[in-house]
Amino acid sequence: MKKYINRFLLASVVFSSACLTSCYQEPDLISEIAVSKGKVAQISIVWLGNTRNLNTSLAVLPNLTTDAGSDSKINIEYSSEVPVKEFRVYFAATSTAAQTLVSTTPAGAQKYDPNTRNYVITLPIKAQDAKRTSRVFFAEIMTENGLVSAQRFATLTTNP
Repeated sequence: MKKYINRFLLASVVFSSACLTSCYQEPDLISEIAVSKGKVAQISIVWLGNTRNLNTSLAVLPNLTTDAGSDSKINIEYSSEVPVKEFRVYFAATSTAAQTLVSTTPAGAQKYDPNTRNYVITLPIKAQDAKRTSRVFFAEIMTENGLVSAQRFATLTTNP
């Protein structure tokens, strides 16, 4: 009798484990990660001023020092496989502070630069009125599909 009970218990354990494992479905993590919402514009660099200044290793210097209250320009160099809807420029006291929207510019004024193989748009900005201060300008691009690029920034410092 004990022999039959052991066999019955062993058979029920095997049957219940087979039933429980057949009901479990492994989550498909790759398909959740790989869901694409579309393409987005990529900002290569943002620089301030009228000319692209380079350092000794030929890297672009994004920052600028200018007189307080003067007019300047922010240049956004980017590439995009989808049509661009608008360009947004923000400023903040530091790179981690709350940002304030400065301008929203519709697409259409950008030019293709064959040397860098990117599009470049130049937008007007105004330096802060206080002397010896810095302001960080952020740029981002919204494409026609509603996606926004990662922000890039440059710092504008006023002379003493």
